[in-house]
Amino acid sequence: MDNKKIDVDKILEICNGELLSGDRKKEITSFSKDTRTIQKGDMYLAIKGDRVNGNDYIENAFEKGAIGCITDEEINKNIINKYNNKIIIKAEDTIKALQNLAKYKRSMYDIPVIAVTGSVRKN
Repeated sequence: MDNKKIDVDKILEICNGELLSGDRKKEITSFSKDTRTIQKGDMYLAIKGDRVNGNDYIENAFEKGAIGCITDEEINKNIINKYNNKIIIKAEDTIKALQNLAKYKRSMYDIPVIAVTGSVRKN
């Protein structure tokens, strides 16, 4: 199956984001929220968890080849200047941005959705 692209302008619309750096016309194919598995060209989503703040790994994502990032925190101007060739998007909430991107990306394909539900040892 062909992995369809989304341009930065569309990502900004979907995420209700602000472009801090980068090219609005650049096309993104894939997204990642984990710098341990990020691939060259991925858009990194900096997600805050209970124990780890993904915003602390933005530079690491860029060093590993991420084309850009979506964050919900203020970005230090030094990082923006250092990585001025990268796409940096500020969204209100990266979890909501991830959900909206997933919904949009899913709508690009004409494939069935299957859900498996159930319970184990329910009394």
